[in-house]
Amino acid sequence: MIKTQIFTVQGNTDVVDDVIFCRRLEFIGPQAQLVIKPKQGAPLGAPRMLKIITDVISMTLAGGVGEITYNLDGDYFPAYQLPLGNSGLDPETSAKNGDDGQPNFNQGPIPPADVASPNFFDPIDPLNTTAGAFPKAKDGGNGAAGGRGGKGVNGAHAPMVEIWLKQIDGDLTIDLRGQTGGKGGKGGNGQFGGQGEDGSNAVPGTEESWIGVPNPVCITQAGLPGDGGKGGNAGCGGDGGDGGNGGTVKIFHTGGVNLAKIHPHLQKGVGGPVGDGGNPGKGGAAGDTGLQLPPCKPALTSQNGADGSRCISEGRKSVSQPGADGLDGQYFTRVVSNIPQLPGLWP
Repeated sequence: MIKTQIFTVQGNTDVVDDVIFCRRLEFIGPQAQLVIKPKQGAPLGAPRMLKIITDVISMTLAGGVGEITYNLDGDYFPAYQLPLGNSGLDPETSAKNGDDGQPNFNQGPIPPADVASPNFFDPIDPLNTTAGAFPKAKDGGNGAAGGRGGKGVNGAHAPMVEIWLKQIDGDLTIDLRGQTGGKGGKGGNGQFGGQGEDGSNAVPGTEESWIGVPNPVCITQAGLPGDGGKGGNAGCGGDGGDGGNGGTVKIFHTGGVNLAKIHPHLQKGVGGPVGDGGNPGKGGAAGDTGLQLPPCKPALTSQNGADGSRCISEGRKSVSQPGADGLDGQYFTRVVSNIPQLPGLWP
């Protein structure tokens, strides 16, 4: 509990206590904000309440305006996620994005892309002089799928603020909007399919006719090269985080207080969007056809591997879902004959 004759709010003034008992709550200077912060040792997302008991709330020295708001997520999101111009306070920010999906295969050219095994491409042997067995060489390996992105963090629920007062000078905004849910994490990239093994070379030869004349013959046709491996599917983006609930404001006041000077903003937080899907892996190339030597007939060609599939990210069959919106907050007022008193502050 904070007990003082005058409690001043200047700039961003953090409050970690549950109760402020004062004779005068004084806002001073431009952009004066009383910011409700987490209690020391409290887990992230723990409910918060602040009770203010005072004779007067004055914004006279703050240009006639002041604000009560909150920041319960500890500013643990990276600064680059903040829209330009935000104060960093919860009602104006989104919760943290979900983690990226794992595995997340590199599709670089630098460093080289992750390719499934077996992969019979040999950069040291561009002519691919090694060949597979007859009648068909080995296929390249199929790429593994990228992992699904993690769910976005749920937006913070706004706290409850209870105020007892006799007089208000100036306009007081109480911004307890629920925080927007975090965006789902990005899906992982699929792995590239492996390249097929080269087909074996044709083996020609000769044989003698019945009159002793040598004739060219094909001893072994060229082998069929291996098919390319299928590219890995893209990982789907993670679900969006749920939006936080708007806060609750309770005003207990004596007769004559102008409640039109109090401006509560208690809207629900919007659910976070779905994370972006990863990129599918490319299919591997078929191996090269073995060397054709007459009189052997040409071998058939093999098939390149198909590219991986993208995540279904739209429509009713979508794998990933946006976060649910929070609930709107509530506002209550009640006239009282007097406000609580504390020995030492009130005669």
